[in-house]
Amino acid sequence: MDWIQSVQSYIRVVDEGSFNGAARTLNTTSSAISKRIHWLEERIGVQLLKRTTRSVLQTEAGALFYERAKVQLDGWQSIVDETRSVSQNPAGLLKIGATLAVGSKFLVQHLHDFLQMYPDIRIQLITTTPGQLPTLSLDLFISREIEQLNSLSFKATALFEHRAGFYASPGYIAQFGEPKDFRELPQHNMLVWGERTQKELTLTNGHKLHLSGNFATTNPEALFYAAKSGMGVLLTNDVMIKEDLKLGALQRILPDITADEATVYAYYPKLDYQHTRTKLFLDYLKERLSNQQ
Repeated sequence: MDWIQSVQSYIRVVDEGSFNGAARTLNTTSSAISKRIHWLEERIGVQLLKRTTRSVLQTEAGALFYERAKVQLDGWQSIVDETRSVSQNPAGLLKIGATLAVGSKFLVQHLHDFLQMYPDIRIQLITTTPGQLPTLSLDLFISREIEQLNSLSFKATALFEHRAGFYASPGYIAQFGEPKDFRELPQHNMLVWGERTQKELTLTNGHKLHLSGNFATTNPEALFYAAKSGMGVLLTNDVMIKEDLKLGALQRILPDITADEATVYAYYPKLDYQHTRTKLFLDYLKERLSNQQ
């Protein structure tokens, strides 16, 4: 019996929730899957799954094995892909973690051309929450600087400077006017990123403002749609709304005023080697960003 094949079968059973589902995805029979799981449990010496007539559940040991084995299996596949790419085209799965806003409004616009250049590379974009620490199973993690990541486990490369400005739609400006001074901002309806409709903000010039509005959300698409619909003033980075600015759906107000400055980094695990696909994507992304400046 094959170790890797048996581990792969176990992971698929957990992912699919059944032996039949695993058999379909692996193009084999449920009895073959059952034999592999039984062989695996015999070799390890513990029960990994609890089988009933209606469900397949992991034991505590099985859950631990699943988490560790999935990372190791991905690592093994990376080694195979990396070795093949020495003499062939770059290949394999690139796992990228990013917040919903960064993923949907920034990263995704750069993926199409990259995947056309390297058709044997696949990308999995994993949504993270702001401030969440990445796992070593990710190849790349796009985030503002996180002090806890400046460690022996991760390396970092700067991508761009995040300087947020204020934006509004032509319709909003026509109806409510454009503030001529940052002190007028509290008089306007602010669209707030977060769970509260009020926001304390320190501008780059050092002044503090109390801003409020009638709409707050942690959904970036909803926030940008609200701004384009004329609901209020939006605080964001122009990288996130590049197409909206080109189309004239949003325009900058108070162009000399910025806030929320930070450097956005690409973090990646500190390994003895760096995957070719990771390096290729980082180089590509930095070149695209450089050309946009």
